[in-house]
Amino acid sequence: MPRWIFWFLILLAACGDSSPNFSLSVPGTSVTLGSFTTVTVSVSFSPGASNTVTLSLEGVPQGISGSFNPSTLSSGNPTSQLTILASSGVATGTYDAVVRGTSGGASNTASFRLSVLGGGGGGGSGGSISGTVSIGTGTAPTADLDFVPGDIIVKFKAGIGLQSVQTLSAGGALLQRVRNLSIERVSLYRASLDPQGTLDAIADLAARADVEYAHPNYRFYPARTPNDPLYNQQWHYPAINLPQAWDIERGQSNPVTVAVIDTGQLLQHPDFDRNRILPGFDMISDPRNARDGDGRDNNPEDDGDLISPTQSSYHGTHVAGTILAHSDNNLGVAGVTWGARLLPVRVLGVQGGDLVDITDGMLWAAGLPVAGVPTNPNPAAVINMSLGGSRPCSQVPLYQEVINRINAQGRIIVAAAGNNAENAANFVPASCSGVITVGATGPSGGRAPYSNFGGRIDLMAPGGNVAVNLGGVQAGGGVLSPLKSDASGQFNYEFYNGTSMAAPHVAGLIALMKSARPSLTRAEALDILRRTARPLTQNQCQGETSPSRPTPPPGITAGDCGAGLVDALAAIQAVGGAPVGSFTLSTTPSSLAIAPGGNASVVVGIERVGGFSGPVSLTLQGAPTGVSGTFTPNPAAGAASTLALSVAGNVPPGQYPMTVQGNAGSQSARAALVLTVGSANLPTLKDTFIAALFWTGNDFDVNRSLGIFLTADTRTANYILASLGAGQYAVAGWKDINGNSEVDGGDYFGVFRVNGQLALVQPPATGINYNLELISGTTAEIELEPALQALKKVLQRR
Repeated sequence: MPRWIFWFLILLAACGDSSPNFSLSVPGTSVTLGSFTTVTVSVSFSPGASNTVTLSLEGVPQGISGSFNPSTLSSGNPTSQLTILASSGVATGTYDAVVRGTSGGASNTASFRLSVLGGGGGGGSGGSISGTVSIGTGTAPTADLDFVPGDIIVKFKAGIGLQSVQTLSAGGALLQRVRNLSIERVSLYRASLDPQGTLDAIADLAARADVEYAHPNYRFYPARTPNDPLYNQQWHYPAINLPQAWDIERGQSNPVTVAVIDTGQLLQHPDFDRNRILPGFDMISDPRNARDGDGRDNNPEDDGDLISPTQSSYHGTHVAGTILAHSDNNLGVAGVTWGARLLPVRVLGVQGGDLVDITDGMLWAAGLPVAGVPTNPNPAAVINMSLGGSRPCSQVPLYQEVINRINAQGRIIVAAAGNNAENAANFVPASCSGVITVGATGPSGGRAPYSNFGGRIDLMAPGGNVAVNLGGVQAGGGVLSPLKSDASGQFNYEFYNGTSMAAPHVAGLIALMKSARPSLTRAEALDILRRTARPLTQNQCQGETSPSRPTPPPGITAGDCGAGLVDALAAIQAVGGAPVGSFTLSTTPSSLAIAPGGNASVVVGIERVGGFSGPVSLTLQGAPTGVSGTFTPNPAAGAASTLALSVAGNVPPGQYPMTVQGNAGSQSARAALVLTVGSANLPTLKDTFIAALFWTGNDFDVNRSLGIFLTADTRTANYILASLGAGQYAVAGWKDINGNSEVDGGDYFGVFRVNGQLALVQPPATGINYNLELISGTTAEIELEPALQALKKVLQRR
């Protein structure tokens, strides 16, 4: 053997395969000068991988540092907490940061946007820190308060003249009416307020005798065999017997208009039939969020949401492709319906979408008037909403009112259940009455690991699981649909997963059903889809796993996946068959909060289909001891019954999923109802522990920190932390409601923040005001974990 071949083989053996068998992901975040923030870094390995990955932070300016806990990941430990520190000398702005993972000779990276914000005040010579601390009402955890600061939606009671309320004084601020919304007596008001100031103003407004409700302008975020060459990678269509359904109905006999309320549409993508794209609308008001240089306009083109510094999601195009990508055209992929028309409505941008823009987009799509916007001449019969936020619909009454208005027009709304592997009753619009709520399955047919679940789920549909490789295709377990590569500028196709991908399967199927029977109503469509779905077993509903969710949530039953996986063939056959007399149930509200010793009413709606007119007997199932309900009338022969709920004084605080069951002969139906039992007496600050936590630049120094107990038996109190040394401090507080010395659900915890981030303060400093909010889970917010642990150590040292 020649000597050079020998050394070449030695070198080759030493180098090995440098291709990485893993990928990284990390979300964008922000950090305040002189402070820190924490984000989760996740790694996904190829099947069978046993190597480890070492993490490092790159691409950040001098003065910013990061530490990983743990610093090495594996398939058995796929997540790390990255703590990012920003010294006071760093220039504010947005930086393109990179997390690099290294394993042997292979490496891979994940880019994310890091925004450095201005910090809090204070001198720096030592002394005292003082301010005001308040304790929240316990109705919404801090993690859920994602809204437009200074924007408040107000509905006035009947008889109030809107001309008399051009301005409102609340929370020490003067609110100016921006405009009236499309729902009667509802207006958007605005003032220069931070998030806490917004909540204070809302509390004042809600207490007024002339106000029906007031709430924030919440933000929401993106939740026959054809000859198309990539169709063989669309496993999700055979999974619901769609090819057999195409032999009966392809959606071309009576084309149906489907609206996609999302990020807009890549109008030039070649795998959409431009003759089937109707004139849409861009409903985003804020030009900064829209990225198109202006506010609302008649161009729904997706200008990108920059989910990473180099790539946008084009989420709306992916969703629309599942519904109606051009099928049987020898190009790309197929859509569920071959004849439906697309009505693109853009409501989500760089910062997601706010409630006003989304609800206006929904009304416009349905053909209802929206102030300042031309009337839509092509109302949609089906509206797909692959978006959402983590709060129950009962906290967002404007959403429910808009849905009610649209349903009254005979439109059908399909909503994604959400991707948090939690109860869908705590997400909106999924938890609202009058929408068809869709959870996601993976390629195995079981619940996808991310999919929300619970009694509010109506149906399941393929949402995919990109952690699964199918047919030798990486991420082939996801849902394939049209997209665009920002790096190359070329239109392409990508695998996504999510309930955002499941919902358009159902929206497209309903379009097929309405093409076969144009008179099909929402109640009829839901009844047929439920009757023909294939139920999931308990094991299937517990679901698939992924590196980030290796075990299913506890307590899941088969009923938490609704009626099961939709069956397109059976549904189309049922549409063409003889009508079946039946009924569906709904609850309004579908979730509510009652204090111990309190009571409330719920309207149970009964929609009858197929000529059914018999009485329906109603029962309440799953109620805890001490909770009772009475239906009036019962049996119900009409369109509704009222459920009177009573909660005894000894019912423990918590969330209780319940079910309203209806029976009429051999027919039955159910509707979800989630009851949250809260504290009858709002907590005060008495015995709350607050502390100034000394920051070394890398960690909190317990020995140089100081804490005190508050004695004021009030909900707002002044405090002073005196005799502090020079340096930087975080200010935090904790109310141990149950007295178990553990920070857990039902306790209250909070820190001083600037721009939503934990901020450090240098004494002497005054006006350091903050709020304690209810902890809804078993631990405090993960980004506040370092402050929380330091606070506990200071308390234990006393």
